[in-house]
Amino acid sequence: MVHVARNCVICQRLTSDFSYGVDCCNACKMFFRRHVVKESPLKPCVSGNGECSSDTLAGCQFCRFHKCLQSGMTLEPLIPKPPLNELFEKLSKLDSYRYQILCNYYPIDPDLNVATVLFFKRVIYTERDPGSQMNFTSWIYMSALATIEFMKMFAFLYLAKPEDQLILTKSSFMNVSSFCAAFRVYSSNQEVLSFPDGSDVLPHEFENSRLEEVGNCIRRRLISKFIDLKINKEEFLLLLVLIFCNPALPNLSETGQILVSTYQNVYSSALFHYCLQKYEKCGPIRYTELLSVISVVGKHSEDVNNYYVILQLHGLDYSIPSIVREGINLL
Repeated sequence: MVHVARNCVICQRLTSDFSYGVDCCNACKMFFRRHVVKESPLKPCVSGNGECSSDTLAGCQFCRFHKCLQSGMTLEPLIPKPPLNELFEKLSKLDSYRYQILCNYYPIDPDLNVATVLFFKRVIYTERDPGSQMNFTSWIYMSALATIEFMKMFAFLYLAKPEDQLILTKSSFMNVSSFCAAFRVYSSNQEVLSFPDGSDVLPHEFENSRLEEVGNCIRRRLISKFIDLKINKEEFLLLLVLIFCNPALPNLSETGQILVSTYQNVYSSALFHYCLQKYEKCGPIRYTELLSVISVVGKHSEDVNNYYVILQLHGLDYSIPSIVREGINLL
């Protein structure tokens, strides 16, 4: 068979190789493979604008990787797919890390924003005094921080462009935080959303009939769904990731959509195989039931946004930290 030399679609060198769906040289193939298989973070763009030319592409991990995606190189065959028990162990450790931050630490900076938490390699925390009291503002601030720290650990987030990381995080961290809180409360055989110390997830000092109506939906909607479906820990962990694997978000770049949709397929496939393994013939039905939880999360998000809009309209939103405002579109 005659191999015709073509230009690598990434760096334009001549090559006769065809890998991951495109004509590409061995160097670009191995570069792409290394970052996906090892889930290795990318160094920032050397030019600072994410638009390196072909002449400088080899020296910029960021632009080279995103050129691979734009050129059609396929991610999914390379993404690590450990056995389900190993995947659950990994996700459980990440969730425990989130919970440890939430319950035991507080940042030195009392007014961090989403971009700072995302792009600083390490936010500095101090250990909380076990006897210290947390108020409503402190709890929602720490819930936001702990959730973003958790989300930062996933490859589809840290391989994305900075602007896509912000879009994904701002649009999802409130939902992820609420979902985790709901499962914790459900696992404790309770029916009303609360913070880890048992205090209410909504402020008490405001009396308004509309606020109370929406507030009751916020406190109960997600937990009621968990109770109806009797969701277990493994199902919770996979749904947790799927909640922020949303490639349909407005303003996501082309490569952002590719990354998120590919990882969405990987985690939804893991959930489907788990359902087949555990529920056998009823597996597909269970899988469909579990995916319906995501729409309930969407309704919960609407409730939260409505609640805080009412607070804002009445000038009662002074207790809401700026990082939380970013997640509920109040800025």
